[in-house]
Amino acid sequence: MTVTFESWELPARMALGDQGVRYHEATPIIDHVKDHCLRTGQSPYEAFGEPREFAARAAAQVPAELRDPVDREGMTPRDYLEGQLLVVTGLVIPAVLLIAAIDRTWTFPATAAGLTGSVLLMVTFFWAGAVPRAVRASGRPHLVPYAWVAAALLVLITATAFTTLPRGHLFDLPVLAVAGVAAVVVALQLRGPSPTRPREPQPEGDWFGRLNGLLIGRYDLTPERAAELTREARARGGDLGPVEEYARTVQQGEPVRRDPFWRTRPARVIGILAGIGLAVRAFGDWQADGVWWAAYLIALPGALGGLWFLIQALRGKG
Repeated sequence: MTVTFESWELPARMALGDQGVRYHEATPIIDHVKDHCLRTGQSPYEAFGEPREFAARAAAQVPAELRDPVDREGMTPRDYLEGQLLVVTGLVIPAVLLIAAIDRTWTFPATAAGLTGSVLLMVTFFWAGAVPRAVRASGRPHLVPYAWVAAALLVLITATAFTTLPRGHLFDLPVLAVAGVAAVVVALQLRGPSPTRPREPQPEGDWFGRLNGLLIGRYDLTPERAAELTREARARGGDLGPVEEYARTVQQGEPVRRDPFWRTRPARVIGILAGIGLAVRAFGDWQADGVWWAAYLIALPGALGGLWFLIQALRGKG
């Protein structure tokens, strides 16, 4: 029973998360299933069905204020922001080690141009990778173009910092210190999930305008279909309840739009193959140059990790 239950539990938790029911709120639901299976000897598949179907039923019974406002990717605006912050800080570690390997040095010469430009570069990567998606997931698609305009301005400011600020040597910055600080930041971000706080009702304002924005931005409906559903809500009249809950309910029967190419499996495979190719080439070059530690501590793990992700992508996982 244990193996069968564990094979059911993880996809059930993930499916509950996609419905906005996070770890702490999902635990009592999962525990109820486990207790039932222990008492009856049934498998969770027999008693409660497939994880995604079970999650849809269970999430409907969780109070709306305890569910996160997730989009069709199972993500909240905060998830996009925190996820991109983790990516950016995580990339600092291999990046500084890679640069150190190429330059064969354990210190970086700090300059005003280098320090300011590097910080702005990380801010730019964070903004471009997270803010437009977070704004869209918040149900405000009309603000997304402004977020991209801000990203373009950040690119310009970053390039200006790198090219115009003073390049005089300020001090030496240890490579391991930079990597260590980044590792601490990553560790802090990987701490366990905290319980969801009940959400306070938000002022509705333009209820129907907000509904239209939520259907387009958070739930990825076409503007035409969102406008149609908004007109139907106007025609119903009366008290339709909180707009976020109404939008979540009304979109459940809508078909999922086709993913853009960059989110498909072929795109992931192409990206992984490119990464493996770079890692293999770096391994050969560093071996030829005698930089053995970089070849075996950076390039080889990178290639092996890429191979693992490639296998998962080809098997349709992740």
